[in-house]
Amino acid sequence: MASASAVAAEPVFLRPRNFQWYWNSSANPWSSTNSEEDWQKYTDVENEIIEDALSDKREEAELDGDYFVNLKNLMQYYKADKNRQRPIKRVQLATDRTDVHLREERFAFPVILATNTDDASTTTTSDTEDDEKDPLYELKTGYRRLSLTYKDLELEDNNDKSLADIVEEAAAGILNEGAKLSKLNEAQWLAQQLRLVKQFGEDKKAAIYINFIPDPIGVTCIYLYTKESFWYKLLNAVLRNHQTATLEQVKTLGPFCLLLDLYMEQNRHEAKFTVYRGLTLTDAEREEIMKQYPAFIKFMSFTSTSRNQKKAERFGNTLLVFDLDVKDSYFANRNVRCGIDVSSISAFPNEEEFTIGPGRCFHFVRYEYHSETNRHIIYLKSPAWD
Repeated sequence: MASASAVAAEPVFLRPRNFQWYWNSSANPWSSTNSEEDWQKYTDVENEIIEDALSDKREEAELDGDYFVNLKNLMQYYKADKNRQRPIKRVQLATDRTDVHLREERFAFPVILATNTDDASTTTTSDTEDDEKDPLYELKTGYRRLSLTYKDLELEDNNDKSLADIVEEAAAGILNEGAKLSKLNEAQWLAQQLRLVKQFGEDKKAAIYINFIPDPIGVTCIYLYTKESFWYKLLNAVLRNHQTATLEQVKTLGPFCLLLDLYMEQNRHEAKFTVYRGLTLTDAEREEIMKQYPAFIKFMSFTSTSRNQKKAERFGNTLLVFDLDVKDSYFANRNVRCGIDVSSISAFPNEEEFTIGPGRCFHFVRYEYHSETNRHIIYLKSPAWD
């Protein structure tokens, strides 16, 4: 039986997104009296896996959790008990398969900052001497991004590695981590999309071309990062908790993170607007942000924000307001560039996502409390440099 790793019909970011697959969740799934509420959407990547099977004219597709969908009979069944069946259906939508609202886990997950308390100067001399022998020392203390830590460890002394090799390592890392989380089919689909564009990195030495990542590779990385999957959640969880990152995580997440991070850096957009992120913070967490003034606040993960304030305000008790309309102190004719508008590439363009790259710093400006909405507002401003 063909798996989710079967070659897709076209590059993933060029596909139409106006089809959605559903499965019936009711206690009596074959009843003719079931309502629309009984039909549940397959997840983002599951939808892609099923669409691939349909395009390849395969009779079945395998999903994580030991489930199969039979496209001939339009039903889902459990691998260990084929009598556990549920009907499925494919619906053509009037517009792209997008969410009107932001995804809460993506846009409202608490941020973890590298603050002054992470400064290595607060450690003792003996601790510092021991820690500095750790190859991940600068990553753990917030001085070095995970992507560049991988670059230091894997590329500095390996001049033979090509961009295609890094793409393959990124695909292998997804498969490795997906297997640990029992998300192998999802991981196979994600990895296959990278392998479909690996050819664009052949004969390109990574030492030379790592700062000139070809668009098909970079755009695919951005698109996969915007998919609703285990991958972006794991990636940001490790980046947020950089103090406990392991060498294995650098090797499995590092290749994808490097491609995504540096492609975003190469294509950063000049910002002349404000972006927003709603989240839930405690009083102590808000105080931690505010007490950093006048020092910088460093965001360690890829940070999803929205240009739409109303959508961001749906989440949490605190709204972070990022002022990006800042003139660059080195290039007076343009604004700073601290992220990329991914809405034209994203699987969910209506989220109006502007992604801020890892390691980006901001100044705390001011704090407000709006009693009528019971919302805390924290205003941040980009420094005047990229």
